[in-house]
Amino acid sequence: MRKRIFLNMMLLMASSLIILSLLLCLVFYGQLSTIVHRDLRDLAEVFRDNSSATAMEAFAQSPRNDVRISIISPAGQVIFDNTVEAAGLPNHGHRKEVAQAMELGVGEAKRFSDTLDEETYYYAVKMTDGCVLRVAKTTSSMLGLFGRSLPVAVCVIIAMIIAGYLLAGRLTRRILDPINSADLNTGVSLPYDELAPFAATISEQRRQIQQQIEDLHRRTETIEAILDNMSEGILLLDKNGVLLTINKSAAAFFAMPAAAGKNILELFRDKDILEHIRSALAGRRSEMNLYRQDKVYRMHCSPAADSGAIILFMDITERMQAEALRREFSANVSHELKTPLTTIYGYAEMLDGGMVKEEDKPAFYGHMKDEASRMINLIENILLISNLDEKAGRELWEDVDLASVMKETVAALSPKAAANNVSFRIAAEKTKKAATVMRANRAQMQELFYNLIDNAIKYNKPGGLISIELLDTADQLKLTVADTGIGIPREVQDRVFERFYRVDRSRSKKTGGSGLGLSIVKHIVMIHHGRIELKSQAGQGTEISIYFAKPAV
Repeated sequence: MRKRIFLNMMLLMASSLIILSLLLCLVFYGQLSTIVHRDLRDLAEVFRDNSSATAMEAFAQSPRNDVRISIISPAGQVIFDNTVEAAGLPNHGHRKEVAQAMELGVGEAKRFSDTLDEETYYYAVKMTDGCVLRVAKTTSSMLGLFGRSLPVAVCVIIAMIIAGYLLAGRLTRRILDPINSADLNTGVSLPYDELAPFAATISEQRRQIQQQIEDLHRRTETIEAILDNMSEGILLLDKNGVLLTINKSAAAFFAMPAAAGKNILELFRDKDILEHIRSALAGRRSEMNLYRQDKVYRMHCSPAADSGAIILFMDITERMQAEALRREFSANVSHELKTPLTTIYGYAEMLDGGMVKEEDKPAFYGHMKDEASRMINLIENILLISNLDEKAGRELWEDVDLASVMKETVAALSPKAAANNVSFRIAAEKTKKAATVMRANRAQMQELFYNLIDNAIKYNKPGGLISIELLDTADQLKLTVADTGIGIPREVQDRVFERFYRVDRSRSKKTGGSGLGLSIVKHIVMIHHGRIELKSQAGQGTEISIYFAKPAV
C-alpha cells in the first residue's frame, strides 16, 4: 500500500507538471499571437485613409525592421517593400489577405513555415487610391516556442520531481503511519473517519469467517460421527494410494487402527484387493466379494472426484442368505406345486383317454379333489407368509382375548383330533378379568393357534395328548402347546421354522403338511413383538412356548 500511494503521488505530480507546462506554452503562444495581431492591425489602420504615396513616404523614413511593409497595386504588383526589392517580387493579387482587402477593404492571413518553425501574420487594408497596404510580422510557432523553452522546462520539471519525491515519501509516511498503528478490528480511535466503513467491513468479515470455521468444524464432526457409526467400512485414498481417512468399521475389519497416512501397499497383501484398488485409482469402478470366516463382504472401489479412490466394504451376509432362502423357497414352491399338478394331470389324462373304469372314476375324482385342495392350501399359506413378510395387518389390530381364540380353534379342530384319537387338556388363566387380552390382529392369532394345534394333532401318536396352557405372568402372556407325539431331533430343531422344512417328509406327505406352518407361526410372533421357544426330544413329544408382552395399563 505504501508503494502504491507513493507511486500514485509521483505520477500525479509528474503528469501535473507536464500538463501545466503545456498549458503555459499554449497561454503564452495565444498571448503572443494576440499581441502581434493587434500591433499589425493598429499599424495598418493608421494609413487606411491615406494614399499609397503618403504611406511609402512615411515607411521609407521608418526605422522599424521587425515589421514587413508592402504596398500592392490594384493589379497585384508590389510597388513597395521595406525588406526586399519590390521589382523582384511576384504578383501578390492572389494572396488571401490581398484579395480580401481588395474585395472587402480588410484582409488577414497566417502562414506557417515547416522548415523554420515560424508563423507569419499578415494584415492588409485598402487605401484611398485602390492600392493595398499589407503589414506582416514573423514569430516563432507554438512548436518552436516550446522547443526553445524545453531545456528550461525540463530543468524545472526535474527539480520539481525531486522535490515531489521527497515530499511524496514524507506524505506517504504521515498518511500510513496512523493507519498501521490503528486497530481496525475494534474500530476504537481510528485515525480517519473514512476508515470506519472499512473497519466495520473487516469486523463483519471476521465474524462471517469465524462462523464459517465453526460451521465447518461442526460439519466435520458430523461427518466423522456418521463415518465412525456406520457399519460399512470406508477408506479414502489420495491419487498416490496414501490412506487419508478410515472409519472404525474398516479399521476393525482390517485390524489397522493407526493406518492413516500410510500407503495402501503397506496395508494389504491380497493381490485381488490391490488390483481393484489400482483400477479405482486409474479412474475405473470395480467390485468384488470378500469372504472372511462366516461373513461375506462386498467391496466397491470407486474413483474420487478430485483424484484418488473411495473404498467401501459392506456386510452382505444377510442379503446372501436371504437370496439363498429365496432361491430355496422358489425351488420348494415349484416342487410342492408340481407334485399335485402332476398328479391331477395324470388322473385327468387317464380319465380323458378312457383308461379308467366307470366304477373307479369316483375314486379318481376324489384324488384330484384332494390334490387340488392341497395345492389351494399351499398357495394360501404362501400368500399368508408373503403378507406377513410385509408386516401386513397392523392397521387391523384390536383387543383380542387369546383364551377365546384358543377355545374357538380347539372346537374347530376337535373332529380332526377325534379322528386321530388325540385328546386335549386346556388350562387358561382365570384369576383376573381380561387377563388374556392383548392388542393383536385377530385373524393372525387364529392362524397361529390353528397351526400350532394342527401340528400337534398331525404329528402326535394315536391315543396321544395335547396340552394347551395360557398364563398371565408378571410382565407377559405365555402360550404353551405341548404334545406327546414323534418329537423333533435336536440337530434339526433350529431349522423347523424355515419355510418348507419338514422333519419327516413321508409323514408330512401322508398328513398333507406343507412345511409352512411353523414358519407362519414365527412370522406372526415377530410381528407382535413376541418370542418363541422350542423344547423337544425325538419320540417323546414337542413343547412350543410363545411369550407376548402385556398391554400397557
